[in-house]
Amino acid sequence: MRWLVVLAVLCAASAVQAQDRWERRKGDCDRTLRGWRDASLEGLANCVMTWEMYRDVKQVDGDWRSIVHGAFDRLYQDGDRRQAHMALSALKRLGLRPKKLRDEAAPVDRSRKAVVETAPVDPGPAVDPKRARTLYSQGVRAYKDGDVPEALAYFLDSADADPLYPQPLYRAAQAYVRLGKGAPAIEALIRMKAIDSDTSNALIERARDDQAFARLQRSSEFKALTGLALIQILNGAGTKGQEDVKRFKAELETAGMVVGSVSDDQNPRQNTYIYSRPGFEQAGERVRRQLKMGLVHTRTIDWNTEYDVILVYGEPEKTAWVDDEAEKAGKAAADKKKAEDAKARKAAEEKAAAKADMKKKLEMLKMMQELESEDATGAVDPTSQDPVDAL
Repeated sequence: MRWLVVLAVLCAASAVQAQDRWERRKGDCDRTLRGWRDASLEGLANCVMTWEMYRDVKQVDGDWRSIVHGAFDRLYQDGDRRQAHMALSALKRLGLRPKKLRDEAAPVDRSRKAVVETAPVDPGPAVDPKRARTLYSQGVRAYKDGDVPEALAYFLDSADADPLYPQPLYRAAQAYVRLGKGAPAIEALIRMKAIDSDTSNALIERARDDQAFARLQRSSEFKALTGLALIQILNGAGTKGQEDVKRFKAELETAGMVVGSVSDDQNPRQNTYIYSRPGFEQAGERVRRQLKMGLVHTRTIDWNTEYDVILVYGEPEKTAWVDDEAEKAGKAAADKKKAEDAKARKAAEEKAAAKADMKKKLEMLKMMQELESEDATGAVDPTSQDPVDAL
C-alpha cells in the first residue's frame, strides 16, 4: 500500500520532534517508571498517560522496554479498569503482552509489592462479532453521556473482539482526540484503514472532513492518511475577483475543505491555475469540481510551501481558453474549437461525476445511517477546546 510508505517517511521525519516532546513533558516519569515496584498506582497511571501522549516508541531501547514492561504490567494487573486499558494500550504499542490475563471477576491485590510472575500467555480475545457490536453500542452510550475514557475502553474492546469491524476504531480515534492524544488517534485510523473494506475506506473519507479531527488537520501524518489538503487561494484577477475568492473560500469550507489563506497574487492572471503537491492531484481536482470551474490549467507544486493545493484565480470575464505557452509568449487566444471541445468535456465530466456520486451515496447510505443516528442527539461535542498534541 503506497500510503503506508508515505506515512512511514513522514513519521520518521517527526521522530526527533516526538523525542523532544517527551523530554519536555516527562517530569519525573523516568524515575517513577524505573521504580515501578514502589510507585503509587496513580503516579504510574499519570506517567503511562504521558508516555502514550508524547513518547516515540521507535526510540525505546531494550533496557527501557524491559523496565516499562514491568511498569505497564503492574498497572494492568493492579489498576482499575480504565488504568488497565491504558496500560494494555501502551503494551500493545511496544509489541508486548501482559504476563497474564487480568481477571475482572477476581479481587485485585493493589499492594505496592504485588508483582505477578507467570509465563506469558496470549491475551487476545477470540473473534466474536456479536460481542464486538454489543461493546460498540455500550461505548456509544458512554460517549454520549460524556464518559470519554469509559467509551474508549469499550471501543478498543470492540475492535479487539472483531478486528475487521471498522466503526469502533473510528470512534476510538475520536475519543483519543477528545482526551488530547493525537498520536494514538492517528494509529487507530491507520489500523482502521488497513482493514481495506468499503466501510473502512468510506470512513477514512469521512475522517478527512470530520470536525472531530479538526485539531489534526495540519498534521502531515493525518493529511497523508486521509488525503486532506491544505488550500491557498490567490486572487490574480484584481478588484474583479475579490468577491469571487471570498465566495470560493466559503464554498470550500462548507464542503469540509481546509482553506489556510486567501490573498492577492503578485501578478495579474488571464487564466485560472490549480497547483497541487505530488500525491494531492485528486484534492486539486476536488477543488475544481466543487467550484464548478470547468477547464483550468493544472500544475505541480515543486517548491517548499505548507500548502497542498493552490488555486490562482484569473480574470472572471475571460471565457476563451488561452494556451499556456501562447500566453507566456504573448500570443493570441486559442481558437473557438478548443473552447467548444473544453465545454463538451466539462459537460461529460459533470455528467459522469454526478452519476458516480449518486451511486456512491446510495452504496454508503445504509452504512452511514448507524453512525449518523448515533450523532443525531445527545453526543458530546467533539470539537471542544481539549488540548491535542498535533504530533
